[in-house]
Amino acid sequence: MSPTSSTTTAEPTTIDAATRGRPRDSDRTAAILDAAVDVMHDVGWDGFKVQEVANRAGCGLATIYRRWETKEDLVAAAMRHDTDEGIALVSSGDPRDALTAFLTRFGDKMCAKGGSVISVMAAARDHEAMRAAFDESVAGQIRPAITDLIDQIIGPDHPRSLTLADAIMGALIFRAGMLELDMDGAEFAAEMLALVDAVSS
Repeated sequence: MSPTSSTTTAEPTTIDAATRGRPRDSDRTAAILDAAVDVMHDVGWDGFKVQEVANRAGCGLATIYRRWETKEDLVAAAMRHDTDEGIALVSSGDPRDALTAFLTRFGDKMCAKGGSVISVMAAARDHEAMRAAFDESVAGQIRPAITDLIDQIIGPDHPRSLTLADAIMGALIFRAGMLELDMDGAEFAAEMLALVDAVSS
């Protein structure tokens, strides 16, 4: 046997091109949830297709179903994801600026999507995972966040702060979801701030 015949030369490690270009798992999950939010707001519950989410996220159906077993679970996760992004707007800074930014964002988003908002809310009554997400995100986070900002603006523990928060949310859902009015989020925010100021005066 020659001196070189027993020596094994290690092959260079190669990285598959498809693997090299893949985003991290957290990035893929965020992209799917962003796509799910867009589809949810574009077509509502009745028109929501997981395949369309996969198309927009640039992934396969298997990638989605490895994370969420059902369409309801995916939409529930998307609701929480959308709320988390909105809550970030009210986490710090001047309360008037924070409330304005929050209402502008959601005003623009809901007005652009129209009646699809109502269909998703209606579906949340009938699907346990979606109802839990609604209770956790809208009732458990958005409503208290708006109420807290109003308290900071008009004084702590004001007897009308919760009523104002509900009135603001109700006006947004009614105008955008039911009437499907074409209104500007910044104008809506300014109008709601004027309402808050009127109650405090």
